[in-house]
Amino acid sequence: MANNALSTVTVWSPDPAALGRVQAQVAPRGASRRAPASAFSLEAVVPSGMDPAAWDRQRAVELWGTARPETDATLEEVGPDRLVYRLATAYAPPYAALQALTAAHPDVVVHAVTTCESEYASTAWFVRGTVVGEEERELDLTDEQWEEWDGEWDLPASWSFDAARARDLGE
Repeated sequence: MANNALSTVTVWSPDPAALGRVQAQVAPRGASRRAPASAFSLEAVVPSGMDPAAWDRQRAVELWGTARPETDATLEEVGPDRLVYRLATAYAPPYAALQALTAAHPDVVVHAVTTCESEYASTAWFVRGTVVGEEERELDLTDEQWEEWDGEWDLPASWSFDAARARDLGE
């Protein structure tokens, strides 16, 4: 089974210009603005300069929080106070990259919820390069339950994005 971490990443700010700066930074280099191949590039957020043929997993984890670049990234929502991305990464969410993103853009707050095919889910908030309120849950199933599991998580409501909390964290 693949070990993909699927993250919903919400970038929040009351300043539309701040959101525009983030959207421009995370866009893959060389992608057309009209039809980008991907909407979010870890390499654009924290450049590694690594050659895929000579990959350094440990360095990638240090830079991004995950072992490889994203395999899929879409921009799901653009609103007056938020951008919502869906990212697929290897094994873990890109928390180190999200910390770096909020350090570079102190006028935004980022919220991430991740589920992983390898049996865990997590959530965290990122403010000015700091992780706030990180939580993780493991999927504790018997072998029989694992075989029957449909891949759907029943996550706590407190893990949902909350604009009021984002506003409080951003102050």
